[in-house]
Amino acid sequence: MLGFGCESVLGRVGHSASLRAMNIAWDQGITLFDTARNYGFGGAEALLGEFLRGKRAQAIVATKFGINPQKQNALKRAAVSVVRAARKVPGARNLFGPSGDREVTRGQFTVEGLRASLECSLRQLQTDYVDVLFLHEATADALQQQDLMNALDALVQAGKVRRVGLYANADVIAEGMANGPTTLTAMQFGANPFDPVIAGITQYNRRGLFLIANHPFGGEQRVMRVQATLEAISSDEIVPAELREKLRDADWQTITEAIFGAVLNSTGIHALVLSMMQEDHLRANVRAIESDRFTVEDMALMRERLLGSPAVASGV
Repeated sequence: MLGFGCESVLGRVGHSASLRAMNIAWDQGITLFDTARNYGFGGAEALLGEFLRGKRAQAIVATKFGINPQKQNALKRAAVSVVRAARKVPGARNLFGPSGDREVTRGQFTVEGLRASLECSLRQLQTDYVDVLFLHEATADALQQQDLMNALDALVQAGKVRRVGLYANADVIAEGMANGPTTLTAMQFGANPFDPVIAGITQYNRRGLFLIANHPFGGEQRVMRVQATLEAISSDEIVPAELREKLRDADWQTITEAIFGAVLNSTGIHALVLSMMQEDHLRANVRAIESDRFTVEDMALMRERLLGSPAVASGV
């Protein structure tokens, strides 16, 4: 399953362009929308709620709490507009970091904060429930907060939340899946095909949790590493000729299919969420999900090579 990530909504991308991207995603069959209280300076949920009028019953909505939105004054609103305009200039996109237009204030995972955040989310989303509620950038300490887990349980029992879970790094996710309370029935984490914890994540999923992966490309350095690994496979005489041919002179679509396959093919991960604000990228991602270019055996070999590949830069 492919999901639409709302991290750029009303941040890097304005109102009209965000709605247009959501409509294209919906027309392509995408019904999972992933947002958070702090996305779009606190406005992304409201725009998603506007978009989902008349569609809510067919949609899966995930949101998060634990990071409060940064309030904008007039100067910051003007700065955001400048950044949005600059990103449209060829070559300017790389001048801005991934969070350059989204300052945040991080809070504690308190019961009071949970209730206030969820009630705000429900109003903004124009709904009486969310399908998944994540603890945003959770730490392992949150697993020990029994009052918080009890409050989350109560929200599920009340029908305001269908599932609750962690949005965290791989180590916290693994700990939550292996030893976390039964309250947690969903997990979201970065889809790094070079991370052995992610590659083996399903060994922890004994309770059948709903698993969402995100950010599969992870920046230019990771994509370069994937490309280099695929090139090495395509020239390795030990590799079956059919797979070598598939990878020969791999274009962007082939690379995308390889990355998506490494995340989703026989891994037990249920959904992949991306921020897809440009139509050509969105359609290419849909094609990559629908493609059957690589067999299960192909992906097993490619995943093994990806895990064993040398890093081209630290942090990838």
